[in-house]
Amino acid sequence: MTSPCWKSDPIIELLLSGRAQTVEEAEELYLDSHLQDVVRLVESPLSDAEFRCHPLIVLLMAHGSRAREDSLW
Repeated sequence: MTSPCWKSDPIIELLLSGRAQTVEEAEELYLDSHLQDVVRLVESPLSDAEFRCHPLIVLLMAHGSRAREDSLW
């Protein structure tokens, strides 16, 4: 038996567990708890394209620009 697909999404898991009330809060919690992983990725031998495609970096980049995007509306 496989686990529900939300179990593999840390943002959804934070929301459903009640540890975060909003998607933004869940993203912040997740990113804060994985700062060492971000540092490891920065220091890794990944190519620029590989680095930018890593799910953690994609989330970091999207999260960092969200406030600006929201201010445009």
